[in-house]
Amino acid sequence: MELELVCIRHGRTQWNRDKRYLGHTDIGILEESQLELLSVKEALKERVFQKVFCSDLKRCRETLDLIYPTSADQVAFDKRLREMDFGDWEGQTYDQLKHSDMYREWLDNPQTVTPPGGESWGCFQQRLVDFMDSLVCIMKEEDNDNPMRSILLVTHGGVIRQLATMTIPDLMFWDFTVDPGSLLSLKLTMYEGQWVGRLK
Repeated sequence: MELELVCIRHGRTQWNRDKRYLGHTDIGILEESQLELLSVKEALKERVFQKVFCSDLKRCRETLDLIYPTSADQVAFDKRLREMDFGDWEGQTYDQLKHSDMYREWLDNPQTVTPPGGESWGCFQQRLVDFMDSLVCIMKEEDNDNPMRSILLVTHGGVIRQLATMTIPDLMFWDFTVDPGSLLSLKLTMYEGQWVGRLK
């Protein structure tokens, strides 16, 4: 079973511009993002996807509307695709948080430190594992005459990084960046019950 996962990070928001932590806070994209997203829209123009998934947050919904307009009943808006919840650190910048011992510990080892009032790394990772597992069932329901399925995913930078880290051997979370409005395509193969991927 093979799957192409075309991952789009939402367009730029004011908090992205200000370099503020943005997790579950539901704000939209900047007007200028429409121009920034034109190249992604062009890249997707002739594409046909078996499924379209989108984070339920406003910035992703707005991005999808711009880059791949489709009827709402053709899209699965999925809370599992939300960015990590940064809790009390939502809306804060590095300069505002850098004097906190807990914050510095979290930067060094996010798997063992949870933002106050926020989401643990384990919970963040598990909901993405659940999402990827659900794709197996979806793909089995699709037409077996089409060996390569393509799914469009409009989501968040941390989610895209984590999906790549979970599927590409030896890839670490901080090995690459995902800019607002960028596209990253993963080619995945089901091997011994797990998705194994590479950057396409």
